[in-house]
Parts: sequence; structure tokens; C-alpha cells
Amino acid sequence: MTAEVAVLNSNGVALAADSAVTIGQEEGKVYTSADKLFQLSECAPVGIMVYGSATFLGVPWETIIKCYRAELGTKIFPKLVDYSKEFISFLKTSIMFPTTKQKNDVRNILFGFFFHLRERFKESVKAKYDNHPGSELSESDIKQMFVALLREELEKTKSYKKLIGISTRIASEIKRKYKKDIAEFRGKVFEDLPMSKISERLISDMVVHLLTSERLRERGQTSGIVVAGFGEKEHFPILIETMVFGMAAGHLLRSKPDTALITDGGQAIVVPLAQREMVYTFMEGIDPDFKNTVEKSTKELFDQMADIILQEVKGKYAVYGKKLHAKVRSSLDKLIPALYNEWNRTRAKKYSNPVMKNVASLPKDELGAMAESLVNLTKFKRRISTERETVGGPIDVAVITKGDGFVWMKRKHYFDAGLNPRFIARISKGKSL
Repeated sequence: MTAEVAVLNSNGVALAADSAVTIGQEEGKVYTSADKLFQLSECAPVGIMVYGSATFLGVPWETIIKCYRAELGTKIFPKLVDYSKEFISFLKTSIMFPTTKQKNDVRNILFGFFFHLRERFKESVKAKYDNHPGSELSESDIKQMFVALLREELEKTKSYKKLIGISTRIASEIKRKYKKDIAEFRGKVFEDLPMSKISERLISDMVVHLLTSERLRERGQTSGIVVAGFGEKEHFPILIETMVFGMAAGHLLRSKPDTALITDGGQAIVVPLAQREMVYTFMEGIDPDFKNTVEKSTKELFDQMADIILQEVKGKYAVYGKKLHAKVRSSLDKLIPALYNEWNRTRAKKYSNPVMKNVASLPKDELGAMAESLVNLTKFKRRISTERETVGGPIDVAVITKGDGFVWMKRKHYFDAGLNPRFIARISKGKSL
């Protein structure tokens, strides 16, 4: 995990990123020397941050970004979105990601997802035996239970947003390309489980929907790509965030980009990335999980109190009680959201609006200081809490403005500059790190 923040106003955009990276899953080792913030262009005011997985198809993001920057050279685009599109195009066509790497990544996805299905089915069978001790399941029962589970999982997968650029033709191509791999892993993971033709078809359909939807987020190998700065024809900063999930059959698996932009001198935007809860708490005055708990418990309280009163009324006046029940339910559906909206208005007036009003006027150095401080909030919370310290290490900070371009305010190095004069001399001739 990581913590990154972007702060934008009419002066420019400040980017800040911590240095923690987790090697291995779950209880993996945390190191605090990773680079996540880079200059994207040698000559244009554009930067890039990455979060989530430190690699893409096994290649470190640092390597990918610096190879792209070398290929980009002195090319300049009129709009920031052009830099984002060009970088995405580079990922699609780079020789760093041959079909063998893509296939191995898809096979890893298949194994993980099929293992998830197997574990869910084992839980279903166990629950069946627990509820009906001494009973036996026939082969037909097992097939029916498995089909029911697959239909449920397929509907869940279909409920996720579709990835951008994946047409029906491409989905069919992915299905055809990995047909043998699907069959292979189906046999390996489910072994001797009795399986009908319907189950095989459902699994095949589910894999295609999985590989073309944002359910891939559950895999834990997602990378966020944040491009920020100015195009040649733009005078206010823009930020574009894209989630990248992998590649399949030569097609990049990615989400629809989210954009934050300043359009005039009175605006400000704070964009938290990856671990966002502390930035949200600072800006909104309440922890997002606690906010959800308060709203959920409030609704449950109103519903329970209404039920208690209505049951009493129904006991004495059945017909009137039934009409009153429908009226109260309809009223609650309007009153509770109105209550939430009032809370949000009060919170905005007291917390976020005053802060954003000041952020809109911050000079360049204070933009960087604010971005760094917000990352530090998450870092400090992780340090003193019982949670794993997945945010830490030095915080890299850069400010991008139209006039000055990409400027480092704080930056770590894994080496001593005094011991590497030739390296420093090479960089000073115009090559960025």
C-alpha cells in the first residue's frame, strides 16, 4: 500500500508520495525506499505517480516510465490528456510485455479466481452438511449446487464496471485466446468435482467478464497511474488517473480515466490516492468508515423504532395500521437522505469549504508543503496504530507550474551524490532521473 496526494490550484499542482513498498502478500516485508513519483517529460511540465502494485507484468514501473521518457524525448503535446494517452499506448506496444508475459499473468488470474470459487463451494457444501447432519449429497446435488454458485458469481462479476476499450469482438478474442488455459486450470483446481456442461460454459463466460471488468481490483495487483501537469496549450493544471489491471491478448486492461482540473483562479482540488482515509478525515472532519457506520446505524434506528410503533398500531387498528405503515416507509425513504444531506452541508461549511478556500490561494511552496503534510498524516496514523506500517519512509515532493515546469522540493536518493560525480555530471547535461 501507499499514500499519495495531489493538490491543485491555479498556480500549479503539487505531488507527494511516500516510499513504502510491500514485498509479498498479506504479511509481506515492507521496505521504505521505493520511487513512486517521476518527471514524465524532459522538457514539458508533466509528472507521473504510480501506486498499488510496484510492477506491471513483472517489470518495475520505474523502468517503464524512464524508458517511455527516453522515447518521448523532446516531443510536446498541446493537452495533458495526450501525454496520458501516449503513455497508455506505450504500454500496449512496448516489447517489454510480450505475449508470454501476458499469458502468464492471465494464468495467474485464472488460478487465483478458480481457487476462490473452489473455496466458496467447499464452504457451501460444509454449510449444507451442518444444516442437515447425516445427509448425503448425490452427484446430481453437487452439480446443481455448483451451477447455483457459478450463476451467483457470474451475476456479481457482471455488476462491476466494464473496462474501457473492450468491445464484444475483443471479449470474444480473449475467450478464444485463453480457451485451453481455462480448461487446463479448471481441471487442475476443481480436480474430480462432478461438473456439467452448464458449469463449464458458466466458468468460461465468467472468466471473460472477469478479464474485462473492474472486478480485477480484487486480485490485488492493480496499479494506479496519475499523470499531472500542463499541456502546451493549457494554462491551468490537470490530473488524470487511470487504473491498470494487466494485459490479455494484446489488449491493455484499464479503467476509464478520472480527471481533476482547475478552470479558473478561484478553484482548488485535493486528490488523495491509495490510502485515502486520513486525508478524507482531515478534509471532511470525520473518518469515512465511521461516517458509514453512523449513517447505517441511524437508518437502522429509525427503521426499528418505526417498526415498533407500527406493530403496536396494527395490533389495535389493522386496516389503519397497514396504510400508516406504507406512509411511514415512504416518508422515511425521503427523510433519512435529507438528514444525511444536512449533515454533509454542515460538514462542508465547517470543515472542507474553509480549507479549500485557503488552498485556492496557496503559493507554490505551500502547495508542496500541504501535499507532504497530508501524506505525513497517513504515515503517522500507520506508525502509532496497530495496523501494518504500509506507509512510510521519506516523502518525495514535486511542484509543477506552467512557468517553472517540474521542480523537486524533496527527493530521496539511494546513493550518496558525493560518491557519484560522473553520474551527477551526466544528469546535469539534461537527462532526468
